[in-house]
Amino acid sequence: MRATVLCVACFAIGITASSAALAKPLLIVSAEAGGEVVFVDPAKAEVVAHVPVGPRPRGLKLTRDKKKLFVALAGAAKGAPAPAPGAPAAPTAGLAVVDLLPDGRTAFLSNSATNELVVVDVAGGAVKTKIPVGTDPQGLAVRPDGKVVYLATHGADEVSAIDPKAGKLIGRIDAGSRPQAVLYAPRGDTAFVIDEGNPIITIVDAQKNMFKAQFVLQGLPQKPAPAMQSAVLSRDGKLLYVTTGPGKSVLIVDPAKKAVVGSIEDVGAFPRGIVLSADGKKLYTANGGSNDVAIIDVASKKVTGRIAVPGAPWGLALR
Repeated sequence: MRATVLCVACFAIGITASSAALAKPLLIVSAEAGGEVVFVDPAKAEVVAHVPVGPRPRGLKLTRDKKKLFVALAGAAKGAPAPAPGAPAAPTAGLAVVDLLPDGRTAFLSNSATNELVVVDVAGGAVKTKIPVGTDPQGLAVRPDGKVVYLATHGADEVSAIDPKAGKLIGRIDAGSRPQAVLYAPRGDTAFVIDEGNPIITIVDAQKNMFKAQFVLQGLPQKPAPAMQSAVLSRDGKLLYVTTGPGKSVLIVDPAKKAVVGSIEDVGAFPRGIVLSADGKKLYTANGGSNDVAIIDVASKKVTGRIAVPGAPWGLALR
């Protein structure tokens, strides 16, 4: 990965000095086409600030103290117009997601252009190491104890298990078809892998780094066919809320039953990012196709409001 890419893709925005940060909670949205991060007051359903960050912002991660926000930039798309004379060149990259170790001193970025997990020192912004992984890495997650990083390798149909301390690959786990996202259960003993290629969820024994189970989500509509993008767990860890991209919905999945137990329809065009409120009563989805964020009441399974966010919303974080 070129140094110019890293300088743009791995950086922190200080948000404590911004008036936008005074709103609690604060919803943070990456606008991929707009090249900015948008700050939203969800209580008032209104945008309170825009921060330009660079080409195609996607993954977001707040530090533990919630004073800094890390933004992963995908860089200029292939075939994009050349920059104006004298303007800095926008890098071409494949960075999709950023995550942090629990100590807050180390950041991880997936680089689908070079098929690597990039380990970055947060304080200095320098690359500590690059770890080769499977083809086209996408979503990643750090186990709650910080000892293992899981990376969904989209092109290899696997999850790469990485020991961040040793800086090496320690396992490759079958994960269905085009795994897109991975997340850990609260205790860190189980991980769930969300597939984009087929409506499949893989359950992983996250202590042994081994495949545990896999199930197909049945009874889903075929037009438009869903392509799962990301997911968040309910506060009790018993349900998965999964965005479906072209399916325009959020699926409610019970991993214990290995089944869809409900859905939230018409959340917006191509919902991708999703977060759950601290009290577990509201969901928010980033809808890139309709340029908005949906506010969803969990109890009624209904969209109760929309927040206009131009620039193709991609990722979400909640402060």
